[in-house]
Amino acid sequence: MLLIVALSLGVLQCASAQQAPTDPVSSYGGNHEFGAVVGHSPAGGPIWGYDQNVRYTPIILRYSYLLTQHKHWAARYSPEVTALAILHELSPSLTDPQRVPSYHFGSGFSPEGFQIDFRPGRKYEPFMSNNGGFIYFADRVLSPEGSQFMYTIDFGAGVNIFLKRHQAITIGYRYQHLSNADISHHNPGTDADTFYIGFSRFHTKGVR
Repeated sequence: MLLIVALSLGVLQCASAQQAPTDPVSSYGGNHEFGAVVGHSPAGGPIWGYDQNVRYTPIILRYSYLLTQHKHWAARYSPEVTALAILHELSPSLTDPQRVPSYHFGSGFSPEGFQIDFRPGRKYEPFMSNNGGFIYFADRVLSPEGSQFMYTIDFGAGVNIFLKRHQAITIGYRYQHLSNADISHHNPGTDADTFYIGFSRFHTKGVR
């Protein structure tokens, strides 16, 4: 009888060990994410933007919080701070044919941000994202009658590649629109096909 009990306990322990990868303690990721990404847009997009002869380079600080997680997907709230935005206007321009190449520097905040992760807890975690906010530049951009204040909205996709249980590199793409929404005399607007790479650390309280 004792031998049967011992064998039963051994089977249960083996089954528990096999199920460990699905346990939040042993899976990849965590409830809180802190990260940074750097991106570059080698070309302007044609969907919403009027001025396409622009190059865009953002440096972004990210945070995300796990809202809900299911077997095949998870949802995260993911606001961002644009620590540095570099807008490089080339020439000529549809809005200013006499424009000379120039650089503009700004920073901003995107309080609206959501991310859908697929295959949560796995080493390779694809996702789709959306963010909305603003960037304030040091001077007027895209037009002499434009604005320093630009609203932004973007949609994108990427993948988290976990190097360790709570550390990942991120590779992704965003289609981002920048516009002053007619708060100035002129609203040329531009789009950015932005490719980016980043690094994140994840944390769950009580889990290391």
